[in-house]
Amino acid sequence: MELVRWQYRNPYHDRSKDATRQFVFGPHVLTISQQPTQAITLHANTGYLVWDGAYLLSQYIYNHLSLEGKTCVELGAGSGLVSIVAWLKQATAVATDLCQYMDHARRNIQANGAQVGVQEVVWGEPLPGELAGKADVVFGSEILYLEALHGALLRSLKGLMRAHARAYLVYKDRGRGEHRFRERALHAGFRLREIPLDSEFDSEPYHLLVLTLALDN
Repeated sequence: MELVRWQYRNPYHDRSKDATRQFVFGPHVLTISQQPTQAITLHANTGYLVWDGAYLLSQYIYNHLSLEGKTCVELGAGSGLVSIVAWLKQATAVATDLCQYMDHARRNIQANGAQVGVQEVVWGEPLPGELAGKADVVFGSEILYLEALHGALLRSLKGLMRAHARAYLVYKDRGRGEHRFRERALHAGFRLREIPLDSEFDSEPYHLLVLTLALDN
C-alpha cells in the first residue's frame, strides 16, 4: 500500500478546534495541546492555539537552519511548537511569552520530551539577565498583528540579540498595519530582508522576515 504524505492542511477537518494536534518534521511527530474552548480575541488567549504561522516558521527552521550550539529565543511562544523544533535542531532553546501561557508551553515541552527553557518576557520591559544580549537567533510567529506593540517588540529584539544575531519573523498580512513593522525596524537600527517560505500556503499573504542589527557588516 502506498504511503500518503503527511500534510498540514486537511480540507475536511479544521484542526484549529482540536484539543491536541500532531505535527510531522522529518521522522519526528510532535503532539501539541491547545485550549480551543478559550475565547480567543486579538487581545486575549491567542497563545492557546497553534497558528498557521507557527507551523510555517517551524517548517522553515527544520528544513533550512543549522542551529547546533546556538542559543535561540522565541518571542510570543504560546504553545511552544517553534521552540521545540529549534531544540530538535540541537539548539539551546528558550520559549518566552506572558506569564499566563507559561504552564501551557511547559506542558507541551514536557509532553514531547524536549529540553526547552521557559521564561516570562513582556515586550519593552527589562529582560531576564540570562537572556539579555545572549540570543544567537530569535524567532517570532504571528506577533505583528498589534501595531501598537511594534515599538516594544523592537526594543526586546534589540535587547536579546548578540551583535551578529538573526531574527526570523513570520506574519500574515491581515490588514492591521503589519507591513509598517518593516519601516519601524529600519528606523530602530535593523536591516531586514524577506525570504520565500516552503509551504502549502503559497496563495496566502504570509511573509518571512530576517532581521539583523545594522552594526553588522
